[in-house]
Amino acid sequence: MPFTDVPPLAALRTFESVARHASFKRAAFELSVTPTAVSHQIRQLEDNLGTRLLDRNPRQVLLTPVGADLYEAAAAALKTIGDATRRVRHGAGPAKVTLSANTAFMSQWLVPRLTELQAMLPSVDLRLHASDELVDLRHGEVDIAIRYGPGGYPNANSVKLIDDVFAPVCSPSLGLTDRSALHRAVLLHIDGRRAPRATPDWPRWCATAQVDGLDVATGPRFTDGGHAIQAAIAGHGIVIVSLILVADALAAGLLVQPFAVVLPGDSYHFVRPLDAPDSPAIAALRSWMMKALRPYAA
Repeated sequence: MPFTDVPPLAALRTFESVARHASFKRAAFELSVTPTAVSHQIRQLEDNLGTRLLDRNPRQVLLTPVGADLYEAAAAALKTIGDATRRVRHGAGPAKVTLSANTAFMSQWLVPRLTELQAMLPSVDLRLHASDELVDLRHGEVDIAIRYGPGGYPNANSVKLIDDVFAPVCSPSLGLTDRSALHRAVLLHIDGRRAPRATPDWPRWCATAQVDGLDVATGPRFTDGGHAIQAAIAGHGIVIVSLILVADALAAGLLVQPFAVVLPGDSYHFVRPLDAPDSPAIAALRSWMMKALRPYAA
């Protein structure tokens, strides 16, 4: 088939993302462009082919029969290109590894250890990708994802790194030494947590710790866990957070864990595409991460 018969690759990539997500908005997020730009690319592709590929309605995006046919071919072709690109990158110069993780784990645990990681893996050109959306591992843009959840990820190779636990932490300046002191403390809350499934909040902790009569509805509320941790470090109250994410603040004495009662969380997993080779660079990164997380195992 002449190359001139192939639509623009950028438009095909955009179409594949929209079709896979059934959403212009999620495709725009994945491609780091605006939904308007995605809509423009799809319109150009449909004009180029002279047919409608997608049926749009306010609630969902559906493939037309010809759109479904093109999506199957585009997905396969882009995967082939991604696989070849990954082989080329791994075979030329320092091994390039792209690692994706949620923003909390990336900023609060991994980035502070970046110097140690680079010293352990001097031959790896590491690219860090922070996102609270699950990245698609099928197209070769991300080699590794550190995922937080119960595990059981389909179509992927997954190794559990560590189980997470949550507990109340606060600044040592608050002087909290026993549970009765909680009645005079300011409780900080984190709203909108997606994981773990059983939310580690004050009602659940009080039930586990058998603390009665505490007004768990009052206190500042945060939508970002990092901001809540900073508020706790500043002495503004006590907050229930992952002990892994505040490990450095605890070690430095910026925070203390005044009570032994903890709540179980989900687990961190080292996830790779199912058909991706386990290169020496990826194996070394997995080994380093398991060793670095071992001290925080419950």
